[in-house]
Amino acid sequence: MAITLKRLLNYVADEKLTILSGEKNLNRAVRWVHMVESIEISIFLEGQEVAFLTGAALRSNDDLMEVVKSVIENQATALVINIGPYIKEIPEYIINYCKERQFPLISTPWEVHMAHIMQVFCRKITEEDKANMELSSAVKNAIFFPKQEELYVPALERYQYSLEWSYCVAMIEIVKGVMPMEKERRRKIATYIENQLTHSQKTVIVFEIEEKILLVFHQTTEKEIKKILERVMINYCCMMHKEENSYIGIGQCTKNMKCIAKSYNQANGVLKLQKSRNQGQEVQRYSELGLYKLLLAMDDVELEKEYYMETLGVLIRNDEANDSNYCQILECYLKHSGSVKDTAEELFVHRNTINTKINKIEELTGMDLSLLDTRVKFKIVFLIQEIL
Repeated sequence: MAITLKRLLNYVADEKLTILSGEKNLNRAVRWVHMVESIEISIFLEGQEVAFLTGAALRSNDDLMEVVKSVIENQATALVINIGPYIKEIPEYIINYCKERQFPLISTPWEVHMAHIMQVFCRKITEEDKANMELSSAVKNAIFFPKQEELYVPALERYQYSLEWSYCVAMIEIVKGVMPMEKERRRKIATYIENQLTHSQKTVIVFEIEEKILLVFHQTTEKEIKKILERVMINYCCMMHKEENSYIGIGQCTKNMKCIAKSYNQANGVLKLQKSRNQGQEVQRYSELGLYKLLLAMDDVELEKEYYMETLGVLIRNDEANDSNYCQILECYLKHSGSVKDTAEELFVHRNTINTKINKIEELTGMDLSLLDTRVKFKIVFLIQEIL
């Protein structure tokens, strides 16, 4: 998690900084600092910077207003304005503009050396980045090499993360159609998500892995995490394009860091299931999956595929060879608990057609669909189909 503006300001508490607006948004994340002396320079902001301005290149308050607007539009975390020979005072309408947007606008007198403030900020940001990199690396090692404790325990202990805490992995995947989102777009949304989490004052380890955004919570219940991420999703979905879709899966809380791989695999399984069902814009917990939990917990995917083909293969091959729809008929029939009437209504065909096809399915598979055991067997197969 990136360092917050509030923490940075605490490090320079003696430097006569005055917060003019955005007091409720001081928990926003900060990635770097940037001198912004003109509109042309402000467009190079990438988001999460603290922008600094003396006004040396500005000719009027209108120019100042345009810089302020550009800084906000380019997702800077805050703007620090040096009051002195170039900007004698900040007009009230500019302060009000920032207040309306809850954007942190900060002033500092000319005698305060902005270079010193920037130096302190840069040093603290660098220290925090180092900590984030080490923590992210430690979590990755705990996921993929859980038995090699020397790869993750020292880093966790160095940053006061207890090995015995409960951890929970949440995973976010944002796709464009059926393809992963472009790296820069994903990074921009990841930045926004991180801002939202820091604003809620929730300490979370955030990093990207295999084109997904990983969030590692500690000492937090799954229900709390779901509520947090539902709020976050509502906010960042406003940034998404029409063809983009978002999926969020939450694994179960672990007993300790040593079994975090289990939570990671569960979250990944939830995402896979959501995508197969096309359940975008939802936050789902592994704990809520019912029978799917048993299927996702199986390590032998080949065994699942074998069982799937043994049970449903004859219908799949027949559908492919004869352009029939026996698999669709059977799945719909099971969904309606064997009701021919409801199946016919959903598929817009006559009940006699359904009866004829059910008889043919029984003939092809050699199974009696009036038996509960047979229906359960096929029901499980269709569940497997969703996670393969």
